[in-house]
Amino acid sequence: MAVYAVSDIHGYYELFISGLDKINFTDGDFLWCLGDSIDRGKDGIKILQHIMVHDNMDLIIGNHELMMLNNLCNPANNGINQSLWLDTNEGRVTYEQFALLSQEERALLLNWLSSRYVIKTFELGNRLFCLTHSYYNDKCNNKRFFELSYSDAWSVTWSSIWREDFLTHALDIYADYAYTFINGHVPVQQVRRWYSNENEWNKLESFYRNNVINIDGGCAMGRSNEFMNGIIFLRLDDLQEFGITL
Repeated sequence: MAVYAVSDIHGYYELFISGLDKINFTDGDFLWCLGDSIDRGKDGIKILQHIMVHDNMDLIIGNHELMMLNNLCNPANNGINQSLWLDTNEGRVTYEQFALLSQEERALLLNWLSSRYVIKTFELGNRLFCLTHSYYNDKCNNKRFFELSYSDAWSVTWSSIWREDFLTHALDIYADYAYTFINGHVPVQQVRRWYSNENEWNKLESFYRNNVINIDGGCAMGRSNEFMNGIIFLRLDDLQEFGITL
């Protein structure tokens, strides 16, 4: 049995399936998807449903799933941040897919999604892992979305150590923790260009800094001649990675 992590698939279902084939994923393996499986690409709902029906897969909530839940699960919000999701972050394609589902399918998907973790910690071999879409807050450890306040869920899924526009920007912020942190949210190509001394920043490889590993392969940018982007599967047992180009 091997344990894998992947992040920021952003609706590219066929790429996701190709990646599972590349790593020879079996019923005996386990996969953690670290959020932002939806939006931008056309098949986000299909990806969520695929994860949902497989007992050997699970999802960590990302900021895109947060926006989806916030707009579809809580009528009291009266569409709060609706434009942020549908327009700014290209969630309309996901919303249109969701609208095609039956009422029973919608309820099943939203109930499942709201019960996913925002942070998951565990020990594998001799290593402690912390899986999160972007940021860390120890009071959110192993908590599911429905257990958290909106502000706590927002801080974990939106805040970033990689982006200078956040007050949380600090590359050594997790230095005192025993965890190996695995996250995404900001494409590795951009992170490498900003923070690495490497001449070749445009490559589909994870980015390591201290005890943090970023595995966002850059699907949010779509197919592009500028970026070598796609998805990165990281095998947590031995930290071997597998890139599948978009």
